[in-house]
Amino acid sequence: MTSCLISHEKLRGFVQEVFVASGVDAVDAEKATDVLMWASLRGVDTHGVRNLKRYYIDSAGGVGRRDGVIRTGAPLTVERDSPTTAVTNANGGMGLSASVNAMTLAIDKATAQGIGVVTVRNSTHFGAAGCYAHMATEHDMIGFASTGYLFPNGQPKAVTSFGGLLPMLSTNPLAMACPGRDGAAFVLDMSTSVVPVNRIEMLEELGTALPLGWALNDQHQPTSDPATVAKMVPLGGAVEFGGHKGFGLAVAGWILTGLLSGAWRDNPDPDRVLGDVKGPDGEFAQEGIGHVFAALRLDQFGDPDTIKGGLDVMMRKFNESPPAPGFERVMIPGQPEEECMQNRLRDGIPLSPSTVTDLSSLAEQFGITLSLDDDCTKT
Repeated sequence: MTSCLISHEKLRGFVQEVFVASGVDAVDAEKATDVLMWASLRGVDTHGVRNLKRYYIDSAGGVGRRDGVIRTGAPLTVERDSPTTAVTNANGGMGLSASVNAMTLAIDKATAQGIGVVTVRNSTHFGAAGCYAHMATEHDMIGFASTGYLFPNGQPKAVTSFGGLLPMLSTNPLAMACPGRDGAAFVLDMSTSVVPVNRIEMLEELGTALPLGWALNDQHQPTSDPATVAKMVPLGGAVEFGGHKGFGLAVAGWILTGLLSGAWRDNPDPDRVLGDVKGPDGEFAQEGIGHVFAALRLDQFGDPDTIKGGLDVMMRKFNESPPAPGFERVMIPGQPEEECMQNRLRDGIPLSPSTVTDLSSLAEQFGITLSLDDDCTKT
């Protein structure tokens, strides 16, 4: 079966219906759907609708709880609060909607005080970090988002430390967004590993080999077979390519997400800990996935229109610069995704065969119509 296209309206409606049918509150279902559709529309397919079944409905493997259960009704509660900061607890709930709520809180604090920083602990997989950073750009703010996890005793398909054998870190992505005046926003969304685990999984589904250097097998050797991946590599990989810098970024992100959120704690709830918990009571481990969100008002630094116009000019200068051989033009993070979104809004969103299978399974499970015959055409 080849990939196919489905209109974004039909796909959005289906995803939202699935969330509600699975027990997610209608308001949270809309927020969760927005996050997955943001990624799928922009071509970030590794973090889009393809994850609906495996990460959020089946909720097994790596979503932030050992038992693989997302507490769909859990609220986001504030444990510490100040005019500019908050420490919150997702209580094992849906990471997608909890993260929208946390970023909204950061934006509200920035609206009132100029800056807002909110951490979240006890959460589950939050999808594309760039979505939350991008939320701030709609309020003339710079946005930042990150998520992270530390496995003190190792975990399959986690990221090795630089110079180490044990895979101990999640891919700990960092995202930053800044609004433009007339053009696309700058949106940087990057893992601190060479690639995210989701991309390895997606290539395995497609039967595509990996470039050597992306990941390692259980013998700590580079592998091109996604099915044999046991360890991820920090951004840069070997020392001559800056692997120590990628590792440093991953740890820095974890300090903001795992440490400041309070997720890294002694005597954590073992049901909320991923990976092995070894040693006596009192040994630190991470309780759920940790996130951090920040918003910064542009008018704290100058006229927002001038700042946004300056971003537009910067982008244009790069776009007009001569491209290297093999490239059509120089583009800034956020521009390719914006172009992809315009194309997919017009033409539809492509679904891989495995994603079609997953969505069809959900349609059958919940008795929801997925009109692929009408809305999905072979490409």
